[in-house]
Amino acid sequence: MAEPGAEDGAGAQVTIDEPWDGYRVMNAGAVIDRLGGATPAQLAAVELYELAHRKRRTVIAAAQRELKRQS
Repeated sequence: MAEPGAEDGAGAQVTIDEPWDGYRVMNAGAVIDRLGGATPAQLAAVELYELAHRKRRTVIAAAQRELKRQS
């Protein structure tokens, strides 16, 4: 038996905004080109955004490589 209100589903919800203005309309090549000058926080945001929304493997892999390179 569920607690009252539990029938509405889980409570927490996470929203991931685009890493920078205009990101949403950029093709994969343009995003990858920009990753070289990105901060670790921006790279992490790109990875999270892609995993949650676009799921472009090339962009995710490039962000992960750049994060490792900067470590």
